[in-house]
Amino acid sequence: MIDFKTHIKLLSNLSDDSGIEDYLQELEPLERIKIARAIKEVYPIKEDKVITDYIKSNFSVTLTVEEAVLGQFIMLEQIVTGKTKFKREYERDLAFAKLILRPKHHKEFDNEKVEDEIANEKAILDSPVQDIYSVINYYLDNRDFVLFKQFSGVFYEMPDDDEEITDDKKEEKTSENLFHNQWYWYSIVRTLAKEDITRYNEIYMLKMSTVLPEMSFLAQRDKIEKAQRRKQEALNKL
Repeated sequence: MIDFKTHIKLLSNLSDDSGIEDYLQELEPLERIKIARAIKEVYPIKEDKVITDYIKSNFSVTLTVEEAVLGQFIMLEQIVTGKTKFKREYERDLAFAKLILRPKHHKEFDNEKVEDEIANEKAILDSPVQDIYSVINYYLDNRDFVLFKQFSGVFYEMPDDDEEITDDKKEEKTSENLFHNQWYWYSIVRTLAKEDITRYNEIYMLKMSTVLPEMSFLAQRDKIEKAQRRKQEALNKL
């Protein structure tokens, strides 16, 4: 078995000129043999989505988008879409794992207690690396289904095929996109809170199983209203 912290050490040495061999040579003989054998068994890491008993016993697991709360989902999306930057891939993967693998005693998402976050990170680092990536794979597979099939176009808007884009509109859309990218998730929270800033914390803790249908309704309503406006604008030009 290779735990996540050993996986990080191996990847760190892969990026160094010295390579893994020098890292292995620093280990005691028995440990070196054990790690060398484990490397052959574990790598390449499989794209499994099996949630092991070890994971179930040691963590409170968020396996699906619907199980996440909005604030948690937003942080996960920031990582997936590259908005949150990391120097190395394993740093990104660890940050992602820390959001979906939570302390066992947590009944709802809460990442504000420093001591819990330190203990949770240690627990993840001590866990089998394959188990950790299986959970990540499970969540990402569900994310693709929920966001791009079940609720397609709700969070990541699909362009209208029939919309003619002029040069003026392109410039306008560029400005819109800059604003949209900067304030996108904030605007969603603001909409759900009906612009009541005192309710933002409450909105961040809403389950995505509640948020998704509401956002789907709003997205479909906006699309219909937009089509009606375009139709009216065309009639006004006659």
